[in-house]
Amino acid sequence: MSDHFTFEQLPNEIFYELFEYLNIYELYKIFSRLNSRIDSLITNYKYLQIILDSFEDLDHPINRYFLPNVKTLIINHSKKFFDPIKSLFLSLRCLILCRPTREQWNSIYPVVFPNLERLYLINSTFAYRTEQLCCLIFSIGFSFLHTCSLPRVSYEDNNQWTCSPCLQSLQINIWDIRVYTQILDTCPNLLRLKIELGGGNNQEKFSLLNSNKKYSTLRYLALHSSNPITCEFIDSILSFVPNLEHFLLNADHQRPSYIPVDTLASIFENRTPKLNRININITLPKNLCCQEKINTKYLLFKSFKIQSELIRPSRLIIIGSL
Repeated sequence: MSDHFTFEQLPNEIFYELFEYLNIYELYKIFSRLNSRIDSLITNYKYLQIILDSFEDLDHPINRYFLPNVKTLIINHSKKFFDPIKSLFLSLRCLILCRPTREQWNSIYPVVFPNLERLYLINSTFAYRTEQLCCLIFSIGFSFLHTCSLPRVSYEDNNQWTCSPCLQSLQINIWDIRVYTQILDTCPNLLRLKIELGGGNNQEKFSLLNSNKKYSTLRYLALHSSNPITCEFIDSILSFVPNLEHFLLNADHQRPSYIPVDTLASIFENRTPKLNRININITLPKNLCCQEKINTKYLLFKSFKIQSELIRPSRLIIIGSL
């Protein structure tokens, strides 16, 4: 029996290993139209992705060849990125808009991307209103969408959000913290949530939140705030998520946040008994750096430091895990 194989007789796993080292144009030039088996392997390669740097790239022959089967599409321009008359993205699983505009995100419909699983709208420099897209995302419209990154989303008392049962991971930029509970209400199976909180001082609005509600699925919460932070703020945020396991807080504001560390530890012990990992980085008043004595025995606060600099405000840094 001969142990020799021709190149085309190699197992699929070897081809997939080779594909990882090649971009889409190299795949096309090297492997396309060799035979039906190889054609099937490259067009159904699960890590296949296309990057469009202009609208004209859509008509490039190589892109046209792969588009019916492409899994990841990256749009690296701010113009219209597809012809709505043609069904090009039935196999698409991941859509990334690198410079999203209102025209682009208002073109994202379930009928165009019926199998979309991941959506990333990043580097948005415009404060466009996003109601239309949010109404589709926070609904059953995208029935397979489990991961999403959204630009600035405004608060509305009577939004049209319904329920997004598949969404498990969300990154969102907001100006009003009340959007936080709207997200939790709409996404019953959300596991990971990252919030960029900007704008003015939103803390006076926390009295409007209903702390009687509990959302048991969330395990990871990251909060990046451009506003000062208080203990009341953190206590209210954590009151909704009793099963949280990982919490990250970063408050980067020139006006220091006054948070007694012992009080902070007590909040975590009472609100999030299952917490096993924490990362806190917040500004502190200079006098607090020298005066406060930390007596807590809370295990996640074993490792902390106060970082003092001449030019920048002092910072409290706590990193702990169990």
